[in-house]
Amino acid sequence: MGAILAGLLGRRGIDVIVLERDLEVFPLPRAAHIDHTGLRAVQELGCLAELLPSTIPNPGIEFLAADGDVLMRLPGDQPTWSGVPTSVYFHQPGFDRALRAAVTALPNVDVHLEAEVVDVAQQLDWVTLRAAKRGNGSPVEVNARYVVGCDGATSPVREMLDLALEDLGFHEQWLVVDLLLGEDHAGLPPQAVYVCDPARPHVIIPMPGRRHRIEFMLLPGEEAATMQRPERVDEVLRKLIGDQPVTVERAAVYTFHGLIAEKWRSGRILLAGDAAHQMPPFLGQGMCSGFRDATNLAWKLHRVLEGAPEALLDTYQTERSPHVREVVKRAIDYGAIVGTIDPQAAQERDAAIRSDHRSLLFGLPPLLPGPLVLEGGGGLFGQPPVAGVPLDDAVGQRFLVLARDDTALGSTGAWWKEVVGAWVTTVADLPDPDPSLVEWLDAQGADVAILRPDRYVLGAAPGSLDQFTAQVRDLLGEDTEPDQVATTSSRMSR
Repeated sequence: MGAILAGLLGRRGIDVIVLERDLEVFPLPRAAHIDHTGLRAVQELGCLAELLPSTIPNPGIEFLAADGDVLMRLPGDQPTWSGVPTSVYFHQPGFDRALRAAVTALPNVDVHLEAEVVDVAQQLDWVTLRAAKRGNGSPVEVNARYVVGCDGATSPVREMLDLALEDLGFHEQWLVVDLLLGEDHAGLPPQAVYVCDPARPHVIIPMPGRRHRIEFMLLPGEEAATMQRPERVDEVLRKLIGDQPVTVERAAVYTFHGLIAEKWRSGRILLAGDAAHQMPPFLGQGMCSGFRDATNLAWKLHRVLEGAPEALLDTYQTERSPHVREVVKRAIDYGAIVGTIDPQAAQERDAAIRSDHRSLLFGLPPLLPGPLVLEGGGGLFGQPPVAGVPLDDAVGQRFLVLARDDTALGSTGAWWKEVVGAWVTTVADLPDPDPSLVEWLDAQGADVAILRPDRYVLGAAPGSLDQFTAQVRDLLGEDTEPDQVATTSSRMSR
């Protein structure tokens, strides 16, 4: 999370200092799934082509009853307009190394490894961070205009600021076992399988490179210390896979939570990723939600550092918190489905799912209406090709104003181009536009649309651009002023 935010800021020309607690990336996987929103963030960072071949497609999820019958199938490979796969599975250590390499290669990103933040002090115009260096290194002191705590579920930055977490009422312990399969292994399922067995709920997740993860719910009376013992892990595992040859790379008990920080910003310090929210893993959306934090926050910090009012940063929490709350709630719902351990309740659940499971289909919610989500806005825009390249690559890290004709640009097209730095174009002037762009305008009944740098739609409506300009001019106005941002990072607990 810290790496992706530092990279998105660095590619915008912002001076970034990263304080990272550990020398090496964590050697074992924590996250295993990334969706199309996360892949587009990786694309913006510039390393999607490098990383995508090392992933495997997500064909979907099967929910199985205790007897093995399929209760429902949720697709994971349906077509999207995002220009990237709907979602994939990956092996995180290699993924993290590639992200770190891409970020450290940026000339304006200064990464301090083995630097653990021990103090944060806000001044009127800057923040002072002090970090202890592991080993014999000298302590690090950093002054920055803004600080973003991307330092995980236990977030020292959040604790130093005494920012409370709202408890959404989900706390379950699960034994997480990461397996490396032998060459002659008969195979585990190629898709995610949620086994809704009240005798031992468990989840099977594929990963690249002959790896699988199996998560077993702890039952009442079972203790984490006992369940983590190798002989107990082997006992639980063998009941599922028999004598198949496997290597246990990691076995640990994790407590899955549903938590959201009540405040994501305190003055010049902000929270992102697990520091701001935690969710059970049943949708594979924990890391993806952190990446969405990064794409939302990066462009707003950029504009504020160039002179836009600080009120722009207030839209970060007002947009992201309700969005992530819906994702957390749905992840909790999925956890409740698979984690039912009462046999009678499990039978009733199975019957209900078989009769109608449409309400369980998951789609990311739109952003709620607000200062930067106006009429026709809030949805994530697609990525049709423009001039032979994907839309995100063609537009870059800026706004796109798309109008049917010059009349729809009104009198403020020049302001968007010269002050905001947007790509302002009519359909006729767009080089080799994909027909889906005009089809989308038609479906919205819109003459003009504004896409934000994070590719969410700011607004789309009939009439002219001027109606939107009047509503956002004060929030996006700027006077150029270069400055820097610091981020803090640490090895995150799952």
